[in-house]
Amino acid sequence: MIKRILFICYANTCRTPAAEKLAKYYAKEYDLKDVLFDSAGFHIAFDHAQSESIEYIKLKGIDIEYFKPKLITRSLIEKQDLIIGMERYQLTKIRNKYKDIKEDLKGKLYTLKEFNGAEKKDLNIPDPYKTGRKRYFEILEIVEKNVELLVQKLKK
Repeated sequence: MIKRILFICYANTCRTPAAEKLAKYYAKEYDLKDVLFDSAGFHIAFDHAQSESIEYIKLKGIDIEYFKPKLITRSLIEKQDLIIGMERYQLTKIRNKYKDIKEDLKGKLYTLKEFNGAEKKDLNIPDPYKTGRKRYFEILEIVEKNVELLVQKLKK
């Protein structure tokens, strides 16, 4: 049974803070209990989520004020039942960095779209960093749609 889910991306400031907060929101909406959502990145560039992510999440009535990006660590990876990347390369980085636990990672690594059954040619959700508010919101809408699908799938 899936109890712990980690969303990963490059810096944990754009897509994954939104994914984490939206997952918690939709878990309440769909009465999905006992599943913990978290997020982390490979690199910490800022001590807060990006302003566009904050704005998008706040427009949904969700608190993101005190979000602090965090690094992906071995202990964080080892605790998870499911690790959801925004792009394929992030999953490859996890497999390469933690080769000694590759057996434990089998069946746990997916992109967000892949988990929801997307076609192989469309598995990535691009990084919106420095692309402007309009594009940012388009990307976060894709994240939101897929997070809601993930929660619905877990609820079944």
